[in-house]
Amino acid sequence: MEQTKQNSSAMLTAKQTIQIIRDQVATVKEKDVTSITTESLEHLLNVLDSGQVDRDLGLIIAAQREAATAKYLARVESGLELFRSVIQSGHAALKSLFLLNGGAAVAVLALVGHLSTSAITAGLVNKFACPLLWFAVGLVLAATASCFTYRVQTAFAAREKRRGRLLNYLTMSLSAGSIIAFIVGGATAYLAIQAIAASHP
Repeated sequence: MEQTKQNSSAMLTAKQTIQIIRDQVATVKEKDVTSITTESLEHLLNVLDSGQVDRDLGLIIAAQREAATAKYLARVESGLELFRSVIQSGHAALKSLFLLNGGAAVAVLALVGHLSTSAITAGLVNKFACPLLWFAVGLVLAATASCFTYRVQTAFAAREKRRGRLLNYLTMSLSAGSIIAFIVGGATAYLAIQAIAASHP
């Protein structure tokens, strides 16, 4: 009984058979043929009965499935490549923030070390405490943002889109805060240098 069900499922339905016959009739009409011989009709029925049409339809359906699968895989791969490029861009931006604030902090420390070697300029060291603090804050914010990038990737990998977006916004805010800290630190360092230059003409 199970074999009978499989055979019936593999055969053409009545609607498909009628559609094939109509297509053949339309093809004959295009050739200006007004009548169909019994031999032609018998040949068509033999073709339908042979199962060749079923095999052809099966090949067409399999090809369509393969095309749909390939399209889906290409879309997934494109999304993964885009995600990787975004992650790499984020890491590059955070590295830039580390270099900006870290390099500025090192430069201020070197200047403070130079000023502290002379008794005349040793009293000016405290003017660079504020810029150094801002650069340190910028480094902390950049480090925190770097930690949150891992949480963002984990959230998106777990398909927690809402949590991933919130963490992404937080990471962007921390990065913006690091940039602001660098700008304020640079401005205060500039004012400190200007004050020192004005007091020692």
